[in-house]
Amino acid sequence: MLLRKPIIIYYFSGSGNTLLIARKMKEAFENQKFFVTLRKISASGAVELEEDCHLGIVVPVAVQSTFPIVWDFIDRLPEGNMRQVFFADTMETFSGGIVGPMKKFLEAKGYSCIGAYEFKMATSMQTSDKKAEIGKEKNKMALLKVEEYVQSLIDGSAKWKRIPVLSDAMRLISKGRSIWTKTSENIRIDHDRCIKCRLCEKFCPVNAIQLTDQHMKIQHKQCISCMRCVNYCPQNAFNLGEKHVIQKKVAKVNEL
Repeated sequence: MLLRKPIIIYYFSGSGNTLLIARKMKEAFENQKFFVTLRKISASGAVELEEDCHLGIVVPVAVQSTFPIVWDFIDRLPEGNMRQVFFADTMETFSGGIVGPMKKFLEAKGYSCIGAYEFKMATSMQTSDKKAEIGKEKNKMALLKVEEYVQSLIDGSAKWKRIPVLSDAMRLISKGRSIWTKTSENIRIDHDRCIKCRLCEKFCPVNAIQLTDQHMKIQHKQCISCMRCVNYCPQNAFNLGEKHVIQKKVAKVNEL
């Protein structure tokens, strides 16, 4: 059961899905008279946690685990001292069991893990009108499930399952660089469309896009394929291989 204390929800959102869930959770908790603060997960720096509060973590699934920026955040968390923590992730189809290793590492830091939930949402790589329509419906259904999850956290009925072996292996893979370099190489900039506004450079969470030789260039060894640039470029100048992307702007880019 969630004790009646303030809640801090840390989130990372590449294309906006996860921010939608974090905001909806904040709203649902506030309807139950909890005080909630949303904070972005950043690539570096200390993690601020007030002494007498709960912790929520809301992140996207990637490579059946999650992004290195999220695991780095978990590594930087202070000792839990039995602080209650809950977790949610957003995914297109299957997570590989991210909830398992997440629980394992949070418990090792001394947190009391009270519940986890996985929300199926739109893909961040919409390359057809059909995918875009399916995505809208999935997002709508996911948001309807948030209130139920929040209520289960409050009344103590929420679960946090442990899925071993595969999930631990995927965590190790997702913390490395090679898998992200490989997926990033499929993201390409159409220089005929690009107007060098440098919005992608400004809002890339890992500073992987730079203006080089009069062109915007992706540093693939640094990129984590979060798809923020793909979905929020004002000129829609990013492609996935030879496929053009139908952008999914569900928030303002400076809110991500």
